[in-house]
Amino acid sequence: MKRELNTDEIFEALGHRQRRRVLDVLLNCDGATTVSELAKKTSSKTDRQVDRIETGLHHSHLPRLEGMGIVEFDRDDGTVEPTAAVADLEPFFELIDC
Repeated sequence: MKRELNTDEIFEALGHRQRRRVLDVLLNCDGATTVSELAKKTSSKTDRQVDRIETGLHHSHLPRLEGMGIVEFDRDDGTVEPTAAVADLEPFFELIDC
């Protein structure tokens, strides 16, 4: 059964630019992806920045989104898969910039 996000969770999920970028990528992909791919797709393409983004995703943003039930994050495999809850955020992407 899908749990709907409450208002605080929606604001927390969308409250950081990097999480918005990740969610935008996840809304437009089919199935699972890797942390490395998310970092590449959400960076401005410098290797140093990609490494920093990947570290932030791994240690902060993805665990936070997982705690809200928005993604399933497998730390061992480095994979990320959106859950049905990510669809709750889709209408907000028409109103905000990533």
